[in-house]
Amino acid sequence: MRSKVIIFIFSTLFLFSCGDGSRTLPSVTGTKYEILVVMNDANWKAPSGRSLVALLDQNTPELPQPEAIMNISRCKLMDFSDLLKPTRNILLTDISEKYTKPKVIYSTDRWAYPQTVVQVVAPNDSVFTETIKQYGENILNYFLDSERNRQISFNKEYVNTTIKNQIDSIFGIQIDIVQGFKVVKKTNDFFWLSNDSPDKRQDIVIYSYPYTDKNTFTKDFILEKRDSVMKAGILGEFEGSHMGTEYKYEPPIFKEVWVNDGYCAEVRGLWKMKNGGAMGGPFFSHTRLDEINQRVITMEGFVFAPGTKKRNLIRQLEAMIYSAKLPQEINSLKEVSIVAKKDDNKKK
Repeated sequence: MRSKVIIFIFSTLFLFSCGDGSRTLPSVTGTKYEILVVMNDANWKAPSGRSLVALLDQNTPELPQPEAIMNISRCKLMDFSDLLKPTRNILLTDISEKYTKPKVIYSTDRWAYPQTVVQVVAPNDSVFTETIKQYGENILNYFLDSERNRQISFNKEYVNTTIKNQIDSIFGIQIDIVQGFKVVKKTNDFFWLSNDSPDKRQDIVIYSYPYTDKNTFTKDFILEKRDSVMKAGILGEFEGSHMGTEYKYEPPIFKEVWVNDGYCAEVRGLWKMKNGGAMGGPFFSHTRLDEINQRVITMEGFVFAPGTKKRNLIRQLEAMIYSAKLPQEINSLKEVSIVAKKDDNKKK
């Protein structure tokens, strides 16, 4: 069933009270990457509800163990009280014959700050299900991007200025590395940081090399370069062991995105120690062009947390990497902007 969907995108911004009568919003409640779905029981058990579960409970890509992409909680519309309205991520649904066509409405800061709300309405179950099938990826990314932006804003209050300045002096880039990380190794084109946690270790590596041609930004070239750099820079405890990319268990995912209006090659995958050792985990990287110095800069985060959930750990590193500003951007940008290069969901 093909239904034309009208998408209203709006942001409702409220000023904090400053004695001028403006509305004051409470802070959001709930945990990171948790979403409250407001849907009645009958619809929840029907295909419409199952379509939301399939969307929000799918496995997070490129993790060694299954973890839901978001954590779902649900309430009925009649139970959506003032106590629940400040929840950080809310998906409101309404399926009723009073609607003649489906709508997807995006908004922010409706009942709390910083809050993300999406409302989906439809005349019947089948139209709702088709709407989620067609626009579900957009809805999911809206919530995920909002969570990342919250983390980026939070990080600004806890930046390790010493490390930030060291990275700036070597690469000419600015990136918000939070406190708790320390330098493991640095050269004039390789910088390795770690929180050195015994059970939830998070590492960030930044490296650069000369730009040659556009093939530099292909998936194969980036992964070959990664394996070469990690083989030389991150060694294992056994002689001859080193970090490498895991290709058999879960092939890396390559994606083209735009960051600060500039091209960026994004890669997600799994890493492991080769030739000895049993270490491994997820990694995330951005490869971008330093236009002023004509060199390629790769920023990568990876996690080692055996027996522990890793979704939020790698996403914390993603937020730091997304905060980076390259030399050509530092003097011209005030805020980081993130836009997907391609949208597979065509609007009608």
